[in-house]
Amino acid sequence: MPRYNSRRHRRLMDESEYALHDASGSSRPRVSRIANSIINDGSRYRLWESRHAELLLPVAKHSNMKRQIVALRNTEVQLVHRRALFDFLRESKIRGEERRQLFRVFHRTLDYDSAVLVEHRQYMLAASSHISANHLIDVMNDANSKALLRQYERLYARYFEMNCYVAGMGDSDCIELVRSAMGDVLEQLQRLRRRIESVPPERACGTFDRQELIARSGRYPVLNYMVG
Repeated sequence: MPRYNSRRHRRLMDESEYALHDASGSSRPRVSRIANSIINDGSRYRLWESRHAELLLPVAKHSNMKRQIVALRNTEVQLVHRRALFDFLRESKIRGEERRQLFRVFHRTLDYDSAVLVEHRQYMLAASSHISANHLIDVMNDANSKALLRQYERLYARYFEMNCYVAGMGDSDCIELVRSAMGDVLEQLQRLRRRIESVPPERACGTFDRQELIARSGRYPVLNYMVG
């Protein structure tokens, strides 16, 4: 069990665990499968617990609402990056030698089978932490975070796809064209990152501490279930 540096850190983890257990019964098969893969495997759950607690430390350090929200947004950005390769493979349905080439690019020191295992573990941990971090943003009632993060996820997926295209192409002319376009997308990502760190929370947003107490009071349901 991880060590928690404050009562707020412990409550953030409690809420995260509630979200993961709730997601295990989701009507969306992929979400349910991800949550259950963590919950039903003791060693994997302990690893998730440790990694997720570390992710939430920057949030737990702040009592100020805006700083909590920005820390949560930055956590979600990290998770977008960690999920990127498997998200791309799922969408593109790349197989065979092209798939092997991508894993060689991202895991140069590992053989293919080991690289797939390492990347899959990272993806499952990141995807399950995303379920919980997304829930924490819902608890705090910040629609601005949701909109900004959706934009970032879409734009980063585009950038990552271009990066993978360059890694797998043999035509130097095409590579230069795509690299040029990648520079433009990277600038957009950098601008969006600045917005993620500067756009204030929605007016209805409250600190995690306040919103969690409201949720536990039973006055409203969070993600279709009552907390506490």
